[in-house]
Amino acid sequence: MSNIDHLNLDGNTLTTFLTVLEETSVSRAAERLGVTQSAVSHTLDKLRVIFDDPLFIRVGRGIESTARARALQGSVESVLGDLKSLTDHREFDPLVEQMEFTIAANDFPIHFIFPNLLKELSEDGIHPRIRFIPSGIPSVSVLRASRYRMLITPTPPNDPELKKESLIRSKMEIFFDASVRKPPRTRKQFSESRYVEVRFSDTEASLMALPGFDVSRMNPPMISVPNFGLLAPMIKGTDRITTQIAAMKMGLLKELDTSPLPFKTDPLDLFLIWHRREHDDPAHRWLRQRIIETVTSLTEG
Repeated sequence: MSNIDHLNLDGNTLTTFLTVLEETSVSRAAERLGVTQSAVSHTLDKLRVIFDDPLFIRVGRGIESTARARALQGSVESVLGDLKSLTDHREFDPLVEQMEFTIAANDFPIHFIFPNLLKELSEDGIHPRIRFIPSGIPSVSVLRASRYRMLITPTPPNDPELKKESLIRSKMEIFFDASVRKPPRTRKQFSESRYVEVRFSDTEASLMALPGFDVSRMNPPMISVPNFGLLAPMIKGTDRITTQIAAMKMGLLKELDTSPLPFKTDPLDLFLIWHRREHDDPAHRWLRQRIIETVTSLTEG
């Protein structure tokens, strides 16, 4: 190990470092990378010698990154971005290229877009590897190009390094069961309704995306669920309501009835977002276009 120097750094080694940094777990990093835990540990041992720093220290049953490891993150991401750009102008054929994507999205866009898209790709003989992870309400600190290659969300982080394109522009509507109740017709009726929210974490809820309404004036939500797929079962047959983008009527909330909000709000966009480093990658560009085409066919069809 004493002869290791910076020339021993390569893309796989740096990717392992970033993955451990993001997962704060050797076992989760190994699972994500598709390698053994011993392989990850061996790579970390090599990096500790190169950087002359422990990088990760054991705390209880987990690990914690050192200040040096955290300081390296930006530089490592930049190096990996530069390495990747070397292949941006390669000849591209989706039938032969080995493609792998990690996409951050909540369950509505996953359910709405990808069953159709993946079926079409399979019929064309194209089989990319795609891993979905939940996006919640993403922030700049969470959005890392090394962690996932695309993000689909109505709440894009404000970051000049990101590019975005609107997939859907949709107004907000009330979803309810018309066999049980009438929709709220006034702001007061809306505020006093038994509300079902989607709560991604202790601090992130779908109500945060509701523009033009002071949620502090509402009664606390009666039910909180971790994803959009659970909204319909919690509302069907009850007097509960939820407020989501109207486009959900085409997917997860198709069983429910809809009504306009009793106050004015701006429409919401569902954005496809990517890092500028990915912009010219031919595989990335190809998948972006296929996603856009799929959404267009679903919304106009």
